[in-house]
Amino acid sequence: MNKVFTKGAAVLATGSMLFLSTAGVVQAASAGNRFSGANRFQTSIAIARQDFQNQKVQNVVIASAYSFPDALAASTLATKLSAPIILVGKGQHDSNVSLAFIKNHLTKGGTVTIIGGIGIIDAHVQDWLVNAGYIVTRMGGKDRFATDAMIVNDLNVPSGTPVIVASGYDFPDALGVASLAASKGWPILLSGPNQLPASAQAFIAKDLPSNVYLVGGEGVLHTTVSTTIQTADPNAAITRFGGADRFDTLALILKQFYPNPAQIYLANGLDFADALSGSTLAAQNNAPILLVNPKAKHLPLAIHEYLFALRLQGSKPQVSVLGGTAGVPDWILQRVNDILTGTVTSPTTTPGTITPPVTPPVTPPVTPPVTPPVTTPATITPPPVTPPTPPVTTPGSVTTTPSSVTTTNSSITN
Repeated sequence: MNKVFTKGAAVLATGSMLFLSTAGVVQAASAGNRFSGANRFQTSIAIARQDFQNQKVQNVVIASAYSFPDALAASTLATKLSAPIILVGKGQHDSNVSLAFIKNHLTKGGTVTIIGGIGIIDAHVQDWLVNAGYIVTRMGGKDRFATDAMIVNDLNVPSGTPVIVASGYDFPDALGVASLAASKGWPILLSGPNQLPASAQAFIAKDLPSNVYLVGGEGVLHTTVSTTIQTADPNAAITRFGGADRFDTLALILKQFYPNPAQIYLANGLDFADALSGSTLAAQNNAPILLVNPKAKHLPLAIHEYLFALRLQGSKPQVSVLGGTAGVPDWILQRVNDILTGTVTSPTTTPGTITPPVTPPVTPPVTPPVTPPVTTPATITPPPVTPPTPPVTTPGSVTTTPSSVTTTNSSITN
């Protein structure tokens, strides 16, 4: 059961909610919408305003802006509650903008669900919300796996509902599938690399999901994890999405579940905050979140190939960005639109890379073979012979065959 705090009383409840972040704005980009603010708090607010059209809500889910593990599984819960995810700092002093947004957009007596224990979001934030007249539920266990168990059990999904298993120690794989899980109402179970937590095993044995999707290669989730799942639910169909890196893994998910999206969102694949905040907005539109690398000079090849395949089949999704230009530079948004509109014609050339000019091979000048001069020896006339017969002179025939010289010119390539 989850503790619920109200002003002057403490009761038990099962509902939950996420914190929304600071005030942000929707910025028009050159080829799509960009939902961003001056920082991750304001970006989460800009996304929430778009998600709920700046209307008042009855539920809010708040999550840490700096610590991802507790929040990884929160997208499905927030979507179930029709709640935005608002990011906050650890304490009240660095959460004022987010709290102000909640005060202005959460109905009086509404519910706030805090994701994480007091070590992640401290009691001062909770006290402020209670004093403001809100019902506050905290989902925070002794560790990330215990918190995850509280969230997935609170979803109360029907027996047989598919589940997603992702790493609890890194965020890209879970974030890449968060909007999918949220749109379908699937729980996300977090796992260690070699061992599925007992709480996750118990959930699978109880709910007997028809399908279990492992997100990440065997280096992320070892085969012992899938063996444990099969033991807990022998009839479950287990599918693994595992690529060479986070972008390859994401591309496998995109091809399977989003073959023809009407909307796509771009987010920083090296940080979790903006993609987490945008997961409910993407889920609402049944849209994927494409993670990109802002530090690279080109799109990940697997993402490029996915976009190119969409163009070949005639798909024309609207493209929007979650976060500012530091997380998703304008050139990435432009490149994505170029691929979808046909300006970039093939994924075989890595976009954004500079091909150095090719210097033609240098062939050294060929020196013709030198044939040594042929010297014909002089004809030697023997001395006259005394016999009466007149002397006969037979000149000696000397044949010189010049050696055959073959020169093979080596081709020198710079």
